[in-house]
Amino acid sequence: MVCALDLWSLAERRGAPTLERTLQAYGQAGHRVHVVAPLVGANHFYFGGRPRPAEPPSIPNATFERFHLPSLADLRLPLPGVVAKADQKLRFALLFPAMAARLAERRLREGSFDLLYGYEVHGLLAVRRLRRRLRRAQPSRRRLPTVARFQGTVVHPALDSRCAYYRKFEEVLALRTPADLYIMTDDGTRGDEVLARLNPSSAGRVRFWRNGLDLLHLHPPSPEERSDSRRALGLAEGDFAAVMASRLALWKRVDRALRAWPLVTAVLPEARLLIVGDGEERGNLEALARQLQLGEAVRFVGAVPQPEVRGYLWAADLFLSLNDLSNAGNPLLEAMACGLPVVTLDTGDTRDLVRDSDTGRLLSSGDAEAVATAVVDLARDPDRRCRLAAGARRFAQENFWTWEERLAAELREVEALVEGQGR
Repeated sequence: MVCALDLWSLAERRGAPTLERTLQAYGQAGHRVHVVAPLVGANHFYFGGRPRPAEPPSIPNATFERFHLPSLADLRLPLPGVVAKADQKLRFALLFPAMAARLAERRLREGSFDLLYGYEVHGLLAVRRLRRRLRRAQPSRRRLPTVARFQGTVVHPALDSRCAYYRKFEEVLALRTPADLYIMTDDGTRGDEVLARLNPSSAGRVRFWRNGLDLLHLHPPSPEERSDSRRALGLAEGDFAAVMASRLALWKRVDRALRAWPLVTAVLPEARLLIVGDGEERGNLEALARQLQLGEAVRFVGAVPQPEVRGYLWAADLFLSLNDLSNAGNPLLEAMACGLPVVTLDTGDTRDLVRDSDTGRLLSSGDAEAVATAVVDLARDPDRRCRLAAGARRFAQENFWTWEERLAAELREVEALVEGQGR
């Protein structure tokens, strides 16, 4: 497996669980996985730099080969934001694929492997380069089957805009990479449509699946569990709490909630907004909150170990998600599984999950007034919140996979692929 994501988040049990769950499933099934990854990951690099633990997570049958990816930050000089962003983009778009491919080729020569697994965009760019290197160096060697794994995509809005299309050159090239099996997360970003448009040869090889959930862990709280969670978070008895949970990236549009909150607190002074997550936009969002004089009405929680996110869901009165591309990722699934009413935008394939006035409120606009109106209306109508919460929980029970079910489906596909290549 070649992957540019941040293994630190696994060791600290922070962030999305998908990569860790995947590695655990392969290891527990008795498969050996050798992971080639950088010391700092593409999706969790915060400008200004932060220390990272040196050790990767301990996963059965998984070994990690991590390498230093040179950066202008190595010079230990202050870098303007635009320079830091350009450095981040170029090192993962160009330098990471070259270095990771060279390292992976060396390991392939030393050991016996059955499969190449490119995890996410930069992992696929490295696998693409690796396959070219192998063809040139050993043209008679048996080609290893390849799995292309995507956690969704940001490309769909760019498909009909030439300028936007070329700005997404990394994603486009990765999605066009030849593979024997494509596993695309159904997170509402329409990855199945994107693959069909950009990579027609993928037809019949795409598995378009939602992520799994820990449905035993994620359930509506008892009155005692809710009370304990609110007390632990310092919420007063009369506080009305909304929670957002995501990486703080630009397209997640947490700013929409911040701009709506002065309108909410003008009507509901006891309204509180809890923002769970961290990322490159955190500084900008905190500055916006200060500019709007939100004070204690908004709390930036930061990154939280995955098992602890449930406590925030249990303490909240509603879940808020206002993303540009899609609002059907794992945080929203987890909120629904916990029986939390949802207020979200009708973007991507979100309406496949959130049905207005049945499992949540689906808004056509993300402007501050529309968001504030939806929040205030639900805050004033506890019976409606209960109906939406019950609808969300019922939908989750009837439609969501456990992680065991989701990864068992992947293992069956990958094992069949390797067995077929061996015949």
